[in-house]
Amino acid sequence: MTAGTRLAARQDVQAYAFLAPALILLVALLVYPLAQVIRMSFFEITVRDDRWVGLGNYAALVQSPAFWQAAWQTLLFTAGSVVAHLVIGLGLALLLHARIAPRLRSLFRGLLILPWLLAPVVAGMIWALVLNPFGVLNGFLTTVGLLDRNATINWLGDPRTSLLSVTLVNVWRSFPFPMVMLLAGLAAIPDELYEASSIDGCGPAGQFRYVTLPSLHGVLATVALLDFIWTFRAFDLVFVMTGGGPINSSQVLATSIYFDAFQKFQFGYASAEAVAMLVLLMIGSIAYLRRAVPP
Repeated sequence: MTAGTRLAARQDVQAYAFLAPALILLVALLVYPLAQVIRMSFFEITVRDDRWVGLGNYAALVQSPAFWQAAWQTLLFTAGSVVAHLVIGLGLALLLHARIAPRLRSLFRGLLILPWLLAPVVAGMIWALVLNPFGVLNGFLTTVGLLDRNATINWLGDPRTSLLSVTLVNVWRSFPFPMVMLLAGLAAIPDELYEASSIDGCGPAGQFRYVTLPSLHGVLATVALLDFIWTFRAFDLVFVMTGGGPINSSQVLATSIYFDAFQKFQFGYASAEAVAMLVLLMIGSIAYLRRAVPP
């Protein structure tokens, strides 16, 4: 073995030694729990023992109307949130990127990022009070004459409005992330592109269509994918605001798994739900990447 080969081998060993703590932590906190969940999904787990049921939990899952309702509501919650985040985030990013006073721009940037600084539990508790039948929103609607004084709207307690209310609160809390990312993407677009498009006769609408959107394609794809993953597995906001109710009208997969596991103690069935949720999330992510990110 030559000196160069020994040096390269020593460097490889050092590199793996530096990576070892992170890899061990990753295995302990991610790979092992995931393997355990997959294993538990094939068992009926009780306090006394674990009984092998094979695909029995998955068969029960496919036949469960509650599971399909939660899956459909998760898709509605995710799609509505992601689309609203991108639209609002892009609109606000364009406004903040406009030629306005630097101090005013900094002030609005600081104010608009505040919802993202709140923990989901805190934001959920605040909005649960606002959306209470005797809360701020109904009081405001009554004051401006849009709601009768003798009538109240139970935004979170009505099956017709509970999922919509939770979705809107999630939109309010999470739009700053796409806004910040898209604002950074706008700042990276060279001014020469806009100058050239202006010389070619493009107005503001043409510049947005032919310069801004193509330049932001990669950022939009990345933001949409990350937002899809985070929103699809959302738990705390829904749990704090509605607990999945009323009558499961705002139940999403994450809260459904929690209730099946820690209230009904159906750990095997809940594990099968978690695996199904992981598969749905992976399918959605792969499908979006194939469509949004060119090879």
